[in-house]
Amino acid sequence: MKNIFMAMIAVLLWPAALQAQLRVAVLSDIHVMVPELVEQDGEAFRNYIAHDRKLLMESVQLAEAAVDEVLAARPDAVLVTGDLTKDGERLSHEYVAGRLLVRLRQAGIPVYVVPGNHDVNNPHARVYRDGEAPRAETVSREAFASLYGEYGYDAALARDTASLSYVAALNDTVRLLAIDACRYDENDFEEDRCVVGGRIRPETLDFIEEQARLAERDGCRLIAMMHHGLVPHWKWQDRAMGDYLVENWRRCARLFGRYGIRVVFTGHFHAQDIVAFGSGSRRVYDIETGSTVSCPMPVRFVSWEGDTLSIRSERLGETGRIDPDLERLAVSYAEAGIAAIVSDIVGETVPVEMVDRAGRLVAEAYVAHICGDERMPEAYAERLKSVCRKLRPYSWKYAFLLNRLTRYLYTDLVPQDNCVEIVL
Repeated sequence: MKNIFMAMIAVLLWPAALQAQLRVAVLSDIHVMVPELVEQDGEAFRNYIAHDRKLLMESVQLAEAAVDEVLAARPDAVLVTGDLTKDGERLSHEYVAGRLLVRLRQAGIPVYVVPGNHDVNNPHARVYRDGEAPRAETVSREAFASLYGEYGYDAALARDTASLSYVAALNDTVRLLAIDACRYDENDFEEDRCVVGGRIRPETLDFIEEQARLAERDGCRLIAMMHHGLVPHWKWQDRAMGDYLVENWRRCARLFGRYGIRVVFTGHFHAQDIVAFGSGSRRVYDIETGSTVSCPMPVRFVSWEGDTLSIRSERLGETGRIDPDLERLAVSYAEAGIAAIVSDIVGETVPVEMVDRAGRLVAEAYVAHICGDERMPEAYAERLKSVCRKLRPYSWKYAFLLNRLTRYLYTDLVPQDNCVEIVL
């Protein structure tokens, strides 16, 4: 009887925000490249694809299919967590804002965007003409906010003066904190350099703290989205691929927990993965969504019912909205890209046959990770053991790295990634 009484008291005292009902769809890394940017397919564009293996020629088709899937589900809102374009070309942004996302808005579904590292002030914005790739017009920070005014910025409750961050009301009890952690102001046009990594500026952290205080005052739950990951999604990610996380991620994650931000939607790594950081009332869930131009080409659907977060994911290749061959092509692109990276790292110190076998193992583990809910098969573990044993005489270091990296990629941190219920 005492337990029932205490439970009733807890419900009565629970913040009104946790009684909210809300359904959102999440898209990430749609990387739209309008066809006009490839004036003549040739060496220049093929060289780009060889080093950045996305389904860019199919990006418009895939983005439209993702929007079709969202329209069929009719969520209360749509969140797009950055990298809206291939490389920040104004033409691509104009398509995304004026022809793609407008379909959702016209259907009465509000859309909220945040920039990714590809989207603003990008020297890699190009037009491809056979063997040449002259620069295309990109967009400034101010132009981005103007182009996407109807997708979060114009209706924002507040905007950060130091970045493209803002806060918006999803309903009466839930607010969205859209965080711009990109470093486009450090891009260098003379050196043709685009900064990949992320950082939440000190002024933006102050903005986040203030918005958290106001949300608590008004009895609202505050959820967040940003392009870069808040916390590592596999062991060693902060060491091996730190550019996919925000700088000082531990401090940022602890601050988020202290501010009561329990859920952050992210992208950037093109993976379907969910991890938790912290414990108790300060636990934060980083819900990372994969890319529509890379395997597994997903769309996430998230529902709140009371204090339970229900997540399901759809893969475009399984919805019937795209040719299944595109999914197979996306897998082969991912595998080939990772195998090439392994080959570049190892170089000529190891026989080609051993490099190929190691590359295939890393590629398989990577694809398993980005698809989510990964589990290492016994047969894979045996193959890994055999290759590492044969690799050691040539390089103990590479054998050690191969063993650790593949095992970490194949270790799925809790909770599950694609379909899961989380109690906040």
